[in-house]
Amino acid sequence: MIYKNVLGKDFKKKDEAYKYFREKINEFTVPYSTNYTVITEETPIKQSEIKQLSKDYGSYTQEWETRKSHAAGIDQWCVMRNFVKKTESISLGFLRNRKEGESRLGAILPEAVTAKKIFKCFGKGEFNPKEILNGALRNEINDQIEDFRRKLKDPNICACCGKRFFPQEMVVDHIFEFKDIVKEFFKIEGWEEFMMNSLYKEADGVLYRIQEVSYDDEFYPDSPRQEWQEFHKKRATLQMLCKGCHGMKTYAKRIPSKYE
Repeated sequence: MIYKNVLGKDFKKKDEAYKYFREKINEFTVPYSTNYTVITEETPIKQSEIKQLSKDYGSYTQEWETRKSHAAGIDQWCVMRNFVKKTESISLGFLRNRKEGESRLGAILPEAVTAKKIFKCFGKGEFNPKEILNGALRNEINDQIEDFRRKLKDPNICACCGKRFFPQEMVVDHIFEFKDIVKEFFKIEGWEEFMMNSLYKEADGVLYRIQEVSYDDEFYPDSPRQEWQEFHKKRATLQMLCKGCHGMKTYAKRIPSKYE
């Protein structure tokens, strides 16, 4: 396989591509005052080249970016200094966006990433296709989630503990589990493969979506996106939970009862 346009060059093997990537990383000057350097269009690796890598070879999901960036999203890629067991190394990282209401005076620390895990041109990639599909299905129901929140008289009261919280501490929760809705949706033979083949990546190289128009409307619905959205709307029952109660609900499902 040929890995094309990896930082402006083509490679026959992943290890060759990764070796070149590491060579470019090591060209960066990382000051000890900040321990990171923001990637720009003037640095050894350009910001546009990283965005192109994300688009062409990125294996990470929206869920991964949300978790790693503390729900703020990636602002800028950077090269950073790490200290692991007193050993110094230079690696790829990113700076997250500043959250609403967050002080402008506070420093935003970079998050390190493993290039071999998030770019398939360097390694296996950490994320499997089903995880990517699951993330895309969630992306397509975001409007329903926000519509539910918006229509509530008071969306800041937890349905479990009954206490009031700040909006950022509240989560829209599926009473009937999201994974079970997906499982029911895929009961029709061939539909999971159909939706998998309907995946595409937005121009930002991060967000996965479901195609609006079917690639095979002779045997499948005209719009895979709309089919999923309508199915979810009929099946989903939602509630507002605080993050604490939502976490306990999620954690409790992972612990088998001794009475089962």
